[in-house]
Amino acid sequence: MRQNITALDVKKLTSCGSDWETNQYTILNKVKEWLQNLHKNKLFPSIEESIQLNLALEDILKDNIESKLWFDNEIRSRKINERFIVYEKAHQIGNQIDKLFNFIDWALQLNRPVLEEGRIIKNFVDENLSVKRISTLERNYNGKGYFTLPNNKNQLLNIYLYEILLDWSEENLYQRMSSNLVKSIPFNLMDNTIEEIVIDFITNSQTLYEPVVYIFKTDLDFPYTETMFPIAEEKLLKSLSC
Repeated sequence: MRQNITALDVKKLTSCGSDWETNQYTILNKVKEWLQNLHKNKLFPSIEESIQLNLALEDILKDNIESKLWFDNEIRSRKINERFIVYEKAHQIGNQIDKLFNFIDWALQLNRPVLEEGRIIKNFVDENLSVKRISTLERNYNGKGYFTLPNNKNQLLNIYLYEILLDWSEENLYQRMSSNLVKSIPFNLMDNTIEEIVIDFITNSQTLYEPVVYIFKTDLDFPYTETMFPIAEEKLLKSLSC
């Protein structure tokens, strides 16, 4: 599981008494880094961090929206004998709330192009990455199986052993995939079809009984570790979960 670092940073960036100018500079640099990676078609971890930032900011917004409405209606100003009385302490709190909401709105707007460009790249890769099962079984009883994925940039066919794991998160059960590379075959040494190569590997090298086997095919040569592999894992996990 990838480590969630961005959400922890957001707590600091939106804490009471923050230096909002410094915080803006921090997020500007991070968004610039994400966009630079996306311009190189490197999707992960930038898109995950961008999504985490958005979710964390939206959570903070939800947590504070009722406080802001109550403050605006009940505390910020009261009309007494035709005069507006604003308590000094309440005025300070109101200013901090306004700064927080302005900062969150600014950060969400700044982050939007990252999410949009990331979505475009991800959809394009997903549409140009096909997967098919070549084994007779649809599922393996212990959640394990194999899949192949070509690394077109390095001219390799990679074979992975995958395992579906169950995790609890905030009282919700969800699935994740753990994959280990078990063999890499250079394209120039492949004399047979991918299907024949995998069947030969399954017959002579693997230890699972009647494993489930999937083959990915694509002509894309996008960055492998940052884009192709994580999207393939996600696509296979979604297919297995249906």
